[in-house]
Amino acid sequence: MMRLHIRTLATLPSRSVYTGGSGAVPLLLFFVWINSSPAQSPLPAVDGVGPHALRLQCRELLDTLTKMKMTLPAQTERQLRELIKDEKNVSDESAGKIQKLLNDQCLIGVSINPESRVKAARGPRPAELVAGKESVVLVRVLNEAGVTHALSLEGPQIIGPKENAKERWLHATVYPEHSSSQKLSGQKMEYVLLRLKAEKAGKREATLVFDVGQGTQDLGFRAEVPILFTISP
Repeated sequence: MMRLHIRTLATLPSRSVYTGGSGAVPLLLFFVWINSSPAQSPLPAVDGVGPHALRLQCRELLDTLTKMKMTLPAQTERQLRELIKDEKNVSDESAGKIQKLLNDQCLIGVSINPESRVKAARGPRPAELVAGKESVVLVRVLNEAGVTHALSLEGPQIIGPKENAKERWLHATVYPEHSSSQKLSGQKMEYVLLRLKAEKAGKREATLVFDVGQGTQDLGFRAEVPILFTISP
């Protein structure tokens, strides 16, 4: 199981304040601003990913987003379609470019180690939502165990069928929603769609907990990544 978090620290330029008198020395005052979304490290490209399998996965991902009436940023989608349009030109170099474009759109990076332990980390995509409006984000899954179990999601802020919406504020489901269709492919790397909708505006923190079967959460709690969402009205 795993969880998600976001915090950032930005430091404004320091200012010097001088005391009066001939022997005045500068007194440095440092102002620190706590931001809601920390700078995130990019997800690195994964070696050993078959370029033809990645091309097919990217094409299916774009088709699925179209059916859902969702889109990636226009420039990103245009570049992806250019990279996958000709199967004969697919190479390790183009696979690296595809990974870079998709990784930049990932809110979360999930990794499953050879012992099937699951961890999660923040991806570079900003944690921004609009209240009452569904958003779709990507989750990159690095699957070193070849697991084919469904990727499951839960969390204390997630509204479920039997949960009180007054105490919970986030709809979050792995797409597709039926567990029989959620199964991972077993490939070393793949991208999964996550549907999110916030019921309330403001800055709100949610902890998303993933797993691929009972007992697969990381023993060191590195799967726990709380995310601070900025939710526009």
